[in-house]
Amino acid sequence: MASKVSALNAGALRNRAEFLRRTVTVEHGISRERWGTVFTCWCGVEPLSGKEFWEAAAINRENEVRFTIRYRKDVSAEMRIRLDGIVYDITSILDKNNRHEALEILARTVTPDGKCQN
Repeated sequence: MASKVSALNAGALRNRAEFLRRTVTVEHGISRERWGTVFTCWCGVEPLSGKEFWEAAAINRENEVRFTIRYRKDVSAEMRIRLDGIVYDITSILDKNNRHEALEILARTVTPDGKCQN
């Protein structure tokens, strides 16, 4: 009987990241946006490779970073990731090899005013 070989190297997941979801509350006609932690997990973090970097730079997305986490159903592109005090806006989520083992997430840094850096 062949054993299932995992494509995810658990040793590469050495960073602890928080995944944030936005909530908006309205009090007395004033809306307030808040980003709260949904979950925390271990992840791998790496900058884009040379070719990927230049392709991203062509569309003003050169500050993208690739996060790798264990597969989860509750991750969405509306979330943000906080790692070491830096906040990232998720730009894409891929189920690596379509095996529900790992998610590859591309994200861009967010400026203090809440917008993505170009």
